[in-house]
Amino acid sequence: MKGIKYYFVILSLCFGLSLTAQNKVSFLIDDGFWVGVNRSMHLLAKMHPEVAEKCQFKEFIYSNYHESDMDFFENSDLIFVALHNNGLVFKAKPQLLSALKRGAKVYALNLSHEYDAELQEWGICFDPWTLAAFKSGGENNIMNIVLKKLNKDLHFDCEYQDIEETPLSGIYNYRNKKLHTYIGSYLAERTDIDTQAPWIGLIIGRSDLTKSQYLYIDVFIRNIEEKGFNVLPVFTSQKPGHHEEQVIERFFISCDSLPRVSALLNLGCWYNTRPEQERVVLEKLGVPVINGIILSTNQKDWEKSLVGIDIYNRSNLVAIPELAGYIEPSVAVVFDDFDHNIRIKNMIGYQMETLLGRIKNIHNLQTKPNREKKVALIYYSYPPGKENIGASYLNVLPRSILSILQRMRQEGYDTGGQPIDSAAIFNRVMDYGRNIGSWAPAEVDKLVRKGDPVLVPMEVYKEWYDKLSLKIRTEMENKWGKPEESELMVWKDSSGKSYFVIPVVKYGNIILTPQPPRGWEDNAKSLYHDPLVPPPHQYLAYYLFLKYGFHADALVHIGTHGTHEWLPGKEAGLGPDDYPEALIMDVPNIYPYIVDNVGEGLQAKRRGQAVIIDHMTPPFDKASLNPELRDLKSGISKYYDQKSKSPISSMAQFRDLVLRIKTLGLDKDLKLDTITDQNLEDIDDYLKEIEENKTPFGLHTFGVSPDEAYTKATTEAIVSMQKDLMGKDLELFREQVQKNIAKSGKEELDAFIRALNGKYVRAGTGNDPIRNPGALPTGKNFFAFDPRLIPSRMTCRLGEQLAEELIEQYKAEHNGECPPKVTINLWAVECIRNEGTMEAQALSLLGVRPVYNASNQVVGLELIPQHELKRPRVDVVFAPSGLYRDIFPELMALLDKAVSLARSADEKDNFVREHILESEDKLKQLGVQEDSLARRIASVRLFTTPSGAYGTGVSGTVQASGTWEDEKDVAEVYFDKMSHLYGQGFWGTKVEDEYTYLPKGFSKTVFKNALSGTRVALHSRTSNLYALLDNDDMFQYLGATGLAVRTIDGKSPVVMLTNLVDPSAPGQETLEKFLGRELKTRYLNPKWVDAMVDEGYAGARFINKMVFNLWGWEATLPESVSDNDWNQIYDTYVMDKYRLDIKERFKKSGNLYAYQSILARLLETVRKGYWKADKKRVDQMLLQFNETIREAGLACNLNICNNEKLMQFISDRINDMPSLTTEEKSRYKSALDDLRHKAKTEDADADSTTDGGNDKIYELQIQDDKWLFKQK
Repeated sequence: MKGIKYYFVILSLCFGLSLTAQNKVSFLIDDGFWVGVNRSMHLLAKMHPEVAEKCQFKEFIYSNYHESDMDFFENSDLIFVALHNNGLVFKAKPQLLSALKRGAKVYALNLSHEYDAELQEWGICFDPWTLAAFKSGGENNIMNIVLKKLNKDLHFDCEYQDIEETPLSGIYNYRNKKLHTYIGSYLAERTDIDTQAPWIGLIIGRSDLTKSQYLYIDVFIRNIEEKGFNVLPVFTSQKPGHHEEQVIERFFISCDSLPRVSALLNLGCWYNTRPEQERVVLEKLGVPVINGIILSTNQKDWEKSLVGIDIYNRSNLVAIPELAGYIEPSVAVVFDDFDHNIRIKNMIGYQMETLLGRIKNIHNLQTKPNREKKVALIYYSYPPGKENIGASYLNVLPRSILSILQRMRQEGYDTGGQPIDSAAIFNRVMDYGRNIGSWAPAEVDKLVRKGDPVLVPMEVYKEWYDKLSLKIRTEMENKWGKPEESELMVWKDSSGKSYFVIPVVKYGNIILTPQPPRGWEDNAKSLYHDPLVPPPHQYLAYYLFLKYGFHADALVHIGTHGTHEWLPGKEAGLGPDDYPEALIMDVPNIYPYIVDNVGEGLQAKRRGQAVIIDHMTPPFDKASLNPELRDLKSGISKYYDQKSKSPISSMAQFRDLVLRIKTLGLDKDLKLDTITDQNLEDIDDYLKEIEENKTPFGLHTFGVSPDEAYTKATTEAIVSMQKDLMGKDLELFREQVQKNIAKSGKEELDAFIRALNGKYVRAGTGNDPIRNPGALPTGKNFFAFDPRLIPSRMTCRLGEQLAEELIEQYKAEHNGECPPKVTINLWAVECIRNEGTMEAQALSLLGVRPVYNASNQVVGLELIPQHELKRPRVDVVFAPSGLYRDIFPELMALLDKAVSLARSADEKDNFVREHILESEDKLKQLGVQEDSLARRIASVRLFTTPSGAYGTGVSGTVQASGTWEDEKDVAEVYFDKMSHLYGQGFWGTKVEDEYTYLPKGFSKTVFKNALSGTRVALHSRTSNLYALLDNDDMFQYLGATGLAVRTIDGKSPVVMLTNLVDPSAPGQETLEKFLGRELKTRYLNPKWVDAMVDEGYAGARFINKMVFNLWGWEATLPESVSDNDWNQIYDTYVMDKYRLDIKERFKKSGNLYAYQSILARLLETVRKGYWKADKKRVDQMLLQFNETIREAGLACNLNICNNEKLMQFISDRINDMPSLTTEEKSRYKSALDDLRHKAKTEDADADSTTDGGNDKIYELQIQDDKWLFKQK
């Protein structure tokens, strides 16, 4: 149905009804009023032919005004002016004044408010009756306005009616265009309705009905009815008594409080400013509400746009509806050009079909018996490797999967006859439910021969593939070749027939399956240079199989987060040319997601069409001190005691303390070049800070609340932040928090089942529960806030404080010099947590502040005068994430305006202006020909990935450490990915693409020039959960920014964090202190280690990730990680100095592969020369590495089976170990070489986790639109 347009036939008629008429009547109107006026005049011709014979009517419309016959307008006798578009009125001012001078009567159809007095001075009449009639709308009222004024002003004698009042809300009957205020009268009139059919609710805007813009509404209703549904189309004006939530309650909820509809679609009716009230009603209604979006652009422009939804409309069209719990934002209607470029609302045919499919599938979940529902539980195994199944702070394998399957079995789902227990789930997933890298093809063969995967024949995939858009197929083949050229997860049988291999573990109608690899690890060139790499063919085959082969009733993406919602495509408002939309199609997507990551969760909602079920963070407790720090704290106390008694004898104690402080790295944390007696007090304070730090312990299991002890500890962590509560209020608060934590587990599973039943999931706020207790209980479809409200006045005051603190700290360490340039990383997740504090800090550095309206919305900016600022304006460069660009484009625009405003201040101490002028000259020297263009480019201060691309590429590059030797190679990846210009009229642009006379790579030069001279690189942390080493994003943004500046200028900037974790004590901290505290409270703390290792396979995975992320900081900012840090990691995890039996517990958990991967990463850090480990440590790691291979085989991840340099290093170093005999060296090397060879050439790992296997090979076949397995 692509490209189908639906128009009224009558709209093609000529508007001039009588070419011989003497009286001329003109309408000066905006496009939105044209359909109503046009139909009204045709109605007049039909009802009053005697009038039509004497008059000629003509419309003058905004879209085709330049083509209009202004002579007719100027000589009209009667003119009606709609003041919706004031620009049109002022454009026609000369002709209006001329017509008035000739004696024409000119009537305003509505109020402009701002210009009414001026327009009255021109002679335009603001007649109350006319205004009231037009406001009520409808074709009869407009016709009667004309008839009445013809009588009054041109002395006609024709009948007209008084104003027909249009209800402020009601039900629309598309069959006869009548409006009903009671459901009973509507049902009585719609005798054609099948009373046994299910009902769908539709919310539409009253203004479209009053303007006769009902074409797209009629088309949609007709198509829903053709699909077997009844429709209850309710319109609203959002006036008092008719607000959306009041209308929903009045028409969609029966008198016995039951929903009248299976689902509700809001079709572009977005005037709602009361989402809090609506949430209450929607929870009572209990059915999902889909957000149908109407764009102000046309279909062609939307289809080719990389932005999708305009940056200034994204809040209204997407963010505000989310606050009420609306889901699946779907572009449905556009303004298409019709007849001389007049724009009218038109339904996009193929988008309508997708919307109808979503509605139908929601109803299917409500009515289909659970035992018949097919559900895919999708988990993450990326990058491929045996150690790497899981999600952020969630114990996915096996505990969360076990929790979900057990509840599904209780709810009557067909989970097969297999036992549902941890061991069975774990063994089956590990053996047959893993992704496999292209570097281990024998593993794929083993999976096929011993597992039970889905084999999708290439010809079947090609049938599905051909359903995708031409744009997607062209991009796929340009990057990955034709389907039959694929190698990733492809298996060939003995006859040479090719199949895509999809790992699945079947539990009846439920399948457990890993989301496919994104493909970067198999295409190093793309990793380095291409920010818009499409997913490989196997990725497409996977999602197409779930839709067309498995016929999934729902998909469940388990945990934070997958890659589907991050695929290339529009920023928001996606269509079938965008990969996330093309692959999810109309299948319901349910997404358990951590409560403290709202920003990335919004991406899943907006680009992945997900319904979020938020889940708890791990429990929190005070960190306490590890034994060494505890002894040091005691030693400091003893030193002061001894010093007071005998200063001389205490000197030996002091020297011992200094040695211990350096061994533990506390001097690095606090940036102490020397340690004095006074410093001991600072160190003692730091130890108290570490001891009291609110620290997460272990992981969360979906659907399971923490035990009683951890519930109480987490409650106390939350309560400790409530500085304003006392006495009884504090106790009541403590009691409520404890209840909310205790019931969160059940709420999560209950919400999960509600979503699988096609019901409304309660909407609520998210973020760190310690900072925002309102995020509890979990089990919600979380949302953020109205972006127009940030930064708030309070936040701006905090931003000013932090800006001054940053400047003063820098000046204190740089001889009183103010930092001339600061580069700030901006993240959506952080902005949502801290409500725009970093943006406020940036504005203050620039010497600019927001201007607010009466609703506290930011409506502009103003310069802070120099006499008030009393310091230079600091130049600020922004390196936001791609997600920030998508979610907060208005803030991007605001920051761009702030730079322009700061640049305009012609004053002495203005680094912004100074640097931009210098850049202008440099750009002209580099070939920019136009002065205005040079000024624009030089003024750009926002750089990130192009629309539809995400991530700096640094994490993957650092992961693939065997592919580069010089850190400049890593920096070049950052430059390639992030050198797209935003602001100053650019949006995701490579300047040389737009101005082709400029050389290739010019934008990269612009980006480097903007970064050069950065003295401070700044980021923020606002979460008690997320820090620096539990994710790779921090080093791939902040660390990479430091690396980039060092590559350009030869020296790293000062790297700082705005620490907003405790809102009562915000401040600036060095990277060294933040990182050091994290190491000591968590990863070098036996209390934390023990809790994480207790999480089994998932805990081992987390620790391995932490070691990799420490390597990420080492690779990007080597000065932030010392040899001493690596020594302590080695002592804690390899030598097990706290006697936690780490290796054995990893082994029992089934994840000795994680232990092996930790050793491989440590050895790689040594190989690349970053960690100067002594020979004893290296030898011990080599022995342990080979021991894990003997016990478990190879993890076969990117750093082991695909890093030839590391394997050669290990082999060479084994040969140099004097402690080994020649026979032992030979045995170790042979074992390593044999296993790596087998992984690449033949059946490897005979020691599978489970015995036996499936010796049959199955291929997917389609019969009667169903999937089955047929033995080959």
